[in-house]
Amino acid sequence: MNLFSKSLCLFLGLVSLCLAGCSAYQWGGPKPAFRSIEIATVKNSTSRPGTHAVLQQKLIEFFAADPRIKIGLGDAKLETEIVEYTRAGQTTSSTDSYTYTSFRITIKVQCTLTTNQGKKVLFKDRPFTASATLQPIGDSASEERSLAPTLFADIVSQIRQASTTAW
Repeated sequence: MNLFSKSLCLFLGLVSLCLAGCSAYQWGGPKPAFRSIEIATVKNSTSRPGTHAVLQQKLIEFFAADPRIKIGLGDAKLETEIVEYTRAGQTTSSTDSYTYTSFRITIKVQCTLTTNQGKKVLFKDRPFTASATLQPIGDSASEERSLAPTLFADIVSQIRQASTTAW
């Protein structure tokens, strides 16, 4: 065998090895413990009104994007509650404790995921948290509200990962 033939054999061997290794790959990741999920109406036990609607929308959006799962009545039920919304002032020196130029916004959500009409609990009151820094330059209330979709997208990504991980 000449050098070209050896190189071609090596290349074809590597290609077949790669194809064999990818044959078990499933689109969307491992198979979850359910095929359909009911997303219960999000509860809000914080003093921030309206945040539950944004979270509800993100939950539906993220789970609908997963090709392995259908949204609706079925195998699993996800119950979600916003349990904490904090806005903590941040300072850069000890002399500006009353004049905050930035704030740390933190949202904490608890979820319960059940299957078999609530008989099997996959997780109960599991916390999911996301935080962001707000440095208002204009209307601080409006700028703070604009952070919610990003924070909830982070939280919902965590929830979907925990929910669809193989059990």
